[in-house]
This record gives sequence, C-alpha cells and structure tokens, in this order.
Amino acid sequence: MSQPYVSNQVHELEARLRVTLFRRVGRRVYLTESGVLLNRHANELLQRAAALERETAELREVIVGRLELATVVIAAEHILPQALGEFRMQYPEVALNLQVYNSKQVEEAVADGRFEIGITLSHSLPENLTVEILGVDDLVVVVGKRHRLAAETSIDPRVLAGEILLVREPNSGTRRFVESKFSEIGVRLVHGPELNNNQVIKALVEANLGVAILSSRTVEAEVLSQRLSALKVNGIALERPLTLVSRKNHILSPPAAAFRSVLLASISVEGSLKSNEPR
Repeated sequence: MSQPYVSNQVHELEARLRVTLFRRVGRRVYLTESGVLLNRHANELLQRAAALERETAELREVIVGRLELATVVIAAEHILPQALGEFRMQYPEVALNLQVYNSKQVEEAVADGRFEIGITLSHSLPENLTVEILGVDDLVVVVGKRHRLAAETSIDPRVLAGEILLVREPNSGTRRFVESKFSEIGVRLVHGPELNNNQVIKALVEANLGVAILSSRTVEAEVLSQRLSALKVNGIALERPLTLVSRKNHILSPPAAAFRSVLLASISVEGSLKSNEPR
C-alpha cells in the first residue's frame, strides 16, 4: 500500500474512534495510549484469525493411511462397533486392520510395533506402554435360570467352591484375574471344561452344565432376556480397567490419533447415556 493511502486510513480510523492513535515528533511516529490499546487488541484479533484459519485447514485435511488396532474380544464386541462406525463416517479413506487377542497378546503386539494402539483389560498395567483408562469392566457370576442360585443377586465367594466353573483357556486374562482374586481369600475354584469362546460358555451355563464368571457386558443381552442370571460376589472387587495402550514416546500417526479422539468421545457419550438411564 502507498504511504498516502495508509495515512488516509489512519485518519479515518482516528475520526471513527474519536482518538489520536499516533504522536509525531519530527520525522518519528509513536503510539499514543489509545494507539497502544488498539494495537494490543488488533494483535489479539489477528492471532485468533490465524488460529481459525489453521484449525479449519486441519479440518479440511483428509486423513489417509492404515489404522493398526489390536483389542480384546469384550471391547471388539461391545465398545468398538459404535466407535468404528463413527470413525468410518469421519475418515472413510483410512484402511483398518483389527485383530482380536487376549490382554497379554495385545500388549505384546503393541510393544513390539506390530500394532500402533491396543485395547486391553490387563489388571497389571505394563510399564513399557502409555496407558489411558477408558473405563471399568465388571465381572459377574453367571448361572442358568434352573440353577439353585438363579434367584440370588449376590453370593458369598465360598459358595462357588462347590460349583463346577466353566473357564476359558489357561492363558486367558479373565481366567488368570479370577484365579488370583479367589486365591487371595483362600477359595479354591473347581474348574470344569476349558473353552475358548464366550458364546459356548454362555450356552453351557444356560443348559445348567456349570457356572461361569464373565464380563457383565458379555451377558447383558441374556440377562435382559431372562435366559441367564448375573450375580455379584460379596467382598471381592471383580473389576478390571479397560485401557487404551500405545508405545511410550511414540507419536501416534494421524489415523491412530483420529481414532483415539473418536473412541474417547464415543465412550464419553455412552457413559453419559448410562448415567441418565432410569434406576
């Protein structure tokens, strides 16, 4: 801009504000008190305008690539479907590699770089991973409707010593967690058949072939339809943290960072809806 044009704009601004913005001493120009005030606000507005441009540019940017996600089965069945549906709508260009393992395998897969992020239910948080708590997973005793305990809502842990417990495979995180909790109070559980599928376990429990200890999320539909009964265990905190894990000192790729944000928002909404449900 030319000097006469700038001078004209300054005069018009001074007239509009009815203040003097510049003090001229010889050939030098200084800001007046009003000029300092205007300068400060103008700079703040310019910074906010620049931030707006930067953030809208980030929103316009299309995230592409591949999301490498390892997870435990409970999250895969009951938490991820909604989050992945929202993620797909927002970032349709991102390819997905989702694999289901037990908690220990998820942590190992993330730690050695085969997967960028993972969702686990480990009750002993690994030191070589960055861990974010997503929520809590409660375990309940599950019995069939013909079982003698079906009408109960909670039981003493010693009651289970006389029951046949249908269990997951030996390396199952849920099985190891349950065994450690009952071992702490000196209760020895009698293991029945070992199965590697929760759906089969629920079917056998419904047929009254034993009892099981499973995530409350896993049996929610069967309890609501009154095919199974879920019982709390008095005196034992059968709950595990549901966590999002990634390698320490690793900056998430754009797809992984975007999914993390979507997942946290999805869980926050789910928690708000549950807290508003009628009791």
